[in-house]
Amino acid sequence: MSTMSSTAPAPAPLLDAARSLVPLIKAHAQQGERERRLPDPVARAFRESGIFRMCRPRALGGLEADPLTALQVIEELSRADGAAGWCAMICGTTGAFEAHLPVEGGREMYASPDAVTAGVFAPSGRAVEVEGGVRVTGRWAMASACQHCDWLGGTAVVFDGAAPRMSPAGVPEAVVPMFRASECKILDTWTVSGLAGTGSHDFEVVDVFVPSSRCIRLPMSAPIHPGTLFAFPLFGFLASAVASTGLGMARAALDELVRLAATKRPSGMMAPLSARPSTALVVAEAEATLGAARAYLAEAVGAVWGAAVAGEPITIRERARVRLAATNAALGAARAVDLAFTAGGATALYADSPLQRCFRDVHAVTQHALVAPHTREIQGRVLLGLETEVPMF
Repeated sequence: MSTMSSTAPAPAPLLDAARSLVPLIKAHAQQGERERRLPDPVARAFRESGIFRMCRPRALGGLEADPLTALQVIEELSRADGAAGWCAMICGTTGAFEAHLPVEGGREMYASPDAVTAGVFAPSGRAVEVEGGVRVTGRWAMASACQHCDWLGGTAVVFDGAAPRMSPAGVPEAVVPMFRASECKILDTWTVSGLAGTGSHDFEVVDVFVPSSRCIRLPMSAPIHPGTLFAFPLFGFLASAVASTGLGMARAALDELVRLAATKRPSGMMAPLSARPSTALVVAEAEATLGAARAYLAEAVGAVWGAAVAGEPITIRERARVRLAATNAALGAARAVDLAFTAGGATALYADSPLQRCFRDVHAVTQHALVAPHTREIQGRVLLGLETEVPMF
């Protein structure tokens, strides 16, 4: 598999580790689908290899992988199994958020460097300030890989009495408390068509105290743990990581179509599916669609990463381009999978066909808030130079 771009770093040990895990991931893919969670052997391998902490600050035992390497790792794992790649993406990129953890809290959480953290950014909790921290009650949906985490975060709005506390900017104040997994109740809600193997159940807490040392205040200011990775726009990085799971799924779908085309003989034909002129056209269009999506994402991420490395300011236009490239990559991946799925014919409907799994999983990716089709409106407004609220840029 090619690197994200010709100027991307040479494959790092982390990428080599990801590639070495492909046989294990493939062997457990159907188990994950049946059990609606990441299989324990795969989760253990991600923990031991460092994949789950690839973007965590080095001061907290993480690897601080650069964005291009992290995206390649995610794509490679998602090519092997979309759900496994998604879980690696969620836990792995949470590390960039952890750069904002107070020092004392980071020491507590990562006394064991291989601890795993994930969570939900949606503000579905209620927090009340008390001496030394906050007391939180809430329920958060779609907490991917929650069953394998040592810590779970969930954004909560800070309340004074019955009303949210308002910031000087006129928006409710919020905090992200990091809960011990033992303080959270996981609710079996993840019965879905796509990304079933991610175990993205709801979790809830009831009146749990979290010390200030384990709370990240929103909006975030400068990271507690400085590093070039953490100068990269956080939500642009997260969106690119989400999109990279789709790129991996699309690559898997096209690989399967090429394999199927060489062996399948459609009804009434003596020649294989590959002999149909329409199949050649589909493969050409799908490859070009996927390649263009990858190239634009690599170019946009690479440009912003270059600015971060040089210590240069990152403009709102550059941030918008990364977000647009991520949305485009997710939608381009879905388009490539759709082409492969349709060309596969009725064979693609069967449960043992990788095409149906890729189809379901990639369309789950396009529903994510960071890369959903509607995000292009804000991205386009920024590129037009229009005044636009960009709270997640």
